[in-house]
Amino acid sequence: MPSVLLSLVTWNSADSVEACLRSALAQTYSDFEFWVVDNASADDTCARVEALSAADKRLKLHRLPQNTGFCGGHNYALDRTQSDYVLLVNPDVEMQPDYLAKAVAAMQRDEQIGTVCGLLVQSQEADPYIDSAGMTALPDGRYRLRLHRQRVSEAALEPGYVDGADGALPLFRRRFINDLRIEGHFFDPRFFAHKEDWDVAWRGRLYGWRTWFEPSCRALHPRQFLPANLRLRNRLASAIKTDAVKNQWLLLIKNTTPAQAPRLLLQAIPRQLAIMAYSVLFERSSLPAYRYIWQHWREAVESRKIIQARARRGWQPASGPTTPTQLSARPEPAAVVV
Repeated sequence: MPSVLLSLVTWNSADSVEACLRSALAQTYSDFEFWVVDNASADDTCARVEALSAADKRLKLHRLPQNTGFCGGHNYALDRTQSDYVLLVNPDVEMQPDYLAKAVAAMQRDEQIGTVCGLLVQSQEADPYIDSAGMTALPDGRYRLRLHRQRVSEAALEPGYVDGADGALPLFRRRFINDLRIEGHFFDPRFFAHKEDWDVAWRGRLYGWRTWFEPSCRALHPRQFLPANLRLRNRLASAIKTDAVKNQWLLLIKNTTPAQAPRLLLQAIPRQLAIMAYSVLFERSSLPAYRYIWQHWREAVESRKIIQARARRGWQPASGPTTPTQLSARPEPAAVVV
């Protein structure tokens, strides 16, 4: 069994997927299998993947009959593999050849490291802007990209522990993945897409896991989605904006500990009320997010109980329990494997 699974979820990704795949298949660390889980693309994404898989048997295409989002697609791969490590790969990422080798080496520093993230830059120019260098937790329950839009030459790029990893290219330890499962899922399928990396970072910190930033791991990632940018936000599909609003409430409900609640909610609630007012006045397409939270409140609270109970046990070393929490019996879509 290969030591690393590369998991890539595609949905109409034909414009970028070939460059992404070629950079992954050219990694100097070659002991991996590469799953591409396609969410019912309508373009020629699958044809492009198949063409490359014919020449490299490590690459396998799994076609899902419906769009399960970022969360569902990666959960599909995670639930069917057992590698020691998993590298999530966005279809618009291009890795330097030694990214995976250096990330795996960084993971060996400490068994408490559950995630390794690298330096993602926005262009191939000599001194590019930084896309992310991990994430920083904010006092109102949000996360922001570390060093985003700073020039590489101007940033303090030291390896070390950070609050979380951006979802574009994190390396996870398998034991970390299994420890964070809730009702069988690593990624909460209710998120579909957006802020699921915040959820994983927050839950991992609650359980005592750590995230290591390794700047020698470098990749290209020209980010497109920043929901706080109102000019860009106005051009986004309504479903994306609804997910962004909905998922922030799910984050707060599930992960806020009793000790955090007074300070965190004092800062989070005014912002969330302002977003609600903005939605009522200017972005009514986001209002279904509040209906969703109302309708699924009990399920979110049940998830909260599981998370908070696990958080109270603190860090669990390798000799502790490693089995997934409450495996789910919910059916998943069958895939066509190419």
